[in-house]
Amino acid sequence: MLDRGRKGPKRSLLLGAEHQLRQPLNAVSLLIGELSQGASGRDLEAVMQDLRFALSLSNLWLDALVELEKVDQGLVVAESRDVALNEVFARLKEDFAARLELQGLAFRVVQSTQVVRSDPVLLKRILTILLDNAAKFTREGKILLGCRRRGDLIHVEVWDTGLGMASDEGPGVFEPYARLDNEVRPRERGLGVGLTLARKLASLSGQQIEVFSELGRGSCFSLTLRAVDRHNPEVPAARQHAVVPRNALDQARILLLEGADVEPLSAHFELWGARVQQVAATRATLAQGLEAQPALVVADERAFGACGGWDLLSDKQRAPAEAPGLILLSDQAEAVTNTPAGRESAMVFHILTRPVRPARLRALSLFALSPP
Repeated sequence: MLDRGRKGPKRSLLLGAEHQLRQPLNAVSLLIGELSQGASGRDLEAVMQDLRFALSLSNLWLDALVELEKVDQGLVVAESRDVALNEVFARLKEDFAARLELQGLAFRVVQSTQVVRSDPVLLKRILTILLDNAAKFTREGKILLGCRRRGDLIHVEVWDTGLGMASDEGPGVFEPYARLDNEVRPRERGLGVGLTLARKLASLSGQQIEVFSELGRGSCFSLTLRAVDRHNPEVPAARQHAVVPRNALDQARILLLEGADVEPLSAHFELWGARVQQVAATRATLAQGLEAQPALVVADERAFGACGGWDLLSDKQRAPAEAPGLILLSDQAEAVTNTPAGRESAMVFHILTRPVRPARLRALSLFALSPP
């Protein structure tokens, strides 16, 4: 389905990867043809090895697409805590040392005493992607993993002595399917979504990734994290609140006005831990649902106006503690219709244009639930 908004159609993850996904499958088809011709001995072993590689590559690419789709659908949530960087570095050294040695690359991990606030699983996944990327672009020399502290921030850095890139190419490497033509191991070439995934995973915890590179001299990818001051026990809690907010949707009461979108909306909210109540699009049922004091009301904007939603919510505005957040679904981003004159000026509501994308729904819901 095309997005009829002004920005044009949304780029499909699957369609963007179609050509690459077909490559290993086409290779499998050709290799099966060779087997049918009666390959034997060393030829048979070579064909079987290529088959295993093609199937492994297909699985890796499908896993990457699924992982990226889960992030875009809002199914991955950061659960941050205090993390000792040295523990993460040690596991990464175990994972990469043998592989990089086989590639003839020196791998150095600089030990650190720093403690950061992060999700340990997502942190390891991000750094795994950055190290894997460095291995693909480095023909000889070394790869280094370490960190620098600047004030309250920790910059975890992955350096390589690879081919590097021009300064104007740096920002583009985080775009989906961005693939430079300077990989030194084309057989291991990926889909071009690894760095996209790494940046999206980092953003879940309020972190950011930057790249510094020089053509012919190598690159540095830097992940910025918040440091934890272990000598001041009061600081981590405050920083945790500032950097990684509590999941406001967990156990939040969501009131959904029934309509065409209600089933997928309900499924998403329940997946995010909310308690969902669906009510028919009538004044009586909406009033009854509001009596349960939901934290958030989500409804089609025309249906909401037709069943007297503005009048019902205006009564709640007189008792601010009971006034829920309001998200209205609309086919256009223009002004909401069916709004009684003067009513909307006193109310805070949010417009979500169709088609409803889960990541946008979740972000807007968290914003609507955040304290003023």
